[in-house]
Amino acid sequence: MKKMMACLLAVLVLSLALIPAAFAGTSTESGRTAVAGNSGLTRVLNELPPFKFEKHAYGIGYGTCPVYSAPSESAYRCANGRASCDTNSKMDDAGFVSGWLMVRYETNNGGVRVGFIPPKYVRGYKSSMVPHFGYVPAVANDVIYVTDNPMTHGTSFATLSAGESFHILSKYNYYKDRGLDWWYIECTVDGQQAYGFIEVDSDFELGNGAEG
Repeated sequence: MKKMMACLLAVLVLSLALIPAAFAGTSTESGRTAVAGNSGLTRVLNELPPFKFEKHAYGIGYGTCPVYSAPSESAYRCANGRASCDTNSKMDDAGFVSGWLMVRYETNNGGVRVGFIPPKYVRGYKSSMVPHFGYVPAVANDVIYVTDNPMTHGTSFATLSAGESFHILSKYNYYKDRGLDWWYIECTVDGQQAYGFIEVDSDFELGNGAEG
């Protein structure tokens, strides 16, 4: 009996000693492991639906319209504040966001730009597309480049510094035969709201950075 009790006691002590080891590695306090460790936000991120564009070979017929990077007239506007889209020419739309039409069109430098046309310029237009955005908080671990041109890698209109917060809205791939290329995000540029694309392998952690 004493020998059996001693064996049971030894098993109990060993089990207690193994408990901390079994849960090691689940902490989300370390910055670079937070993307993998924060299972709730990681799941939300992975479940974000990609958005798509409907192509219009001859445009939608509303003339030349101003384009903002986000659906707000106080949002950042690319091309030194002069970004615009000729809706009478070839262009694409992804539907309305807060009343603003999300568009993609070719630029003079051979790339494309994605942005938003204010509601008053496209009154009466009916889009068949409906984009669905999430709002996943994230913090940059290193410099991240933000672009409005998802066709060409290596372009940018802004940078996020390490420690800077942003939100991931959706995911996107420009070329159908490739895997996921981009995260579509909301950030702040020169004090203004902006939407843009970041490389899918950009270095960031999920969450608001307040932990730890």
